[in-house]
Amino acid sequence: MADLLDIGKDFKVLAIEKIDKELKEFSGDRYGQAVHTYVANALRDFCAKSDRFAEVLCKTHRSMSDCVKEIMKGCGNHISDIEVYRRAARFYFPNSDVDFVMTITINGDDPDEKYINKEAPKPKEQKEKPEPSKKEKPKPEPKKKPEPETIQLSLF
Repeated sequence: MADLLDIGKDFKVLAIEKIDKELKEFSGDRYGQAVHTYVANALRDFCAKSDRFAEVLCKTHRSMSDCVKEIMKGCGNHISDIEVYRRAARFYFPNSDVDFVMTITINGDDPDEKYINKEAPKPKEQKEKPEPSKKEKPKPEPKKKPEPETIQLSLF
């Protein structure tokens, strides 16, 4: 419920204050403990971007502990990040959905041949004796630094 001190605050501010308070008071099992701070961060973002979401979150009598408990119900030992956020949104808006966009920014030079050809370590493998020093190949001239490249994937 709104406090006299809350008069004049918009729902975004009130919702974020509610999330912060409920985060401090969070109670949940080990599965809930693993995701509750991420859920709180996502809920803050949802509220910051939507007055409507913030208002509903403010008016909802159930707590973030209840939200996380509902998210983790029936998940077994694993749940994808997108499913956590989808369930969090649906806790407040049952007919909502969450889309996920991942952005990868590639900076700097391409990996060198040594890195590309590097093999994964084998389990229980003893370190090999270093090979005797061979004549070093001349280093290639430095390449012009490539422009950053962005790769964006839309998931779900």
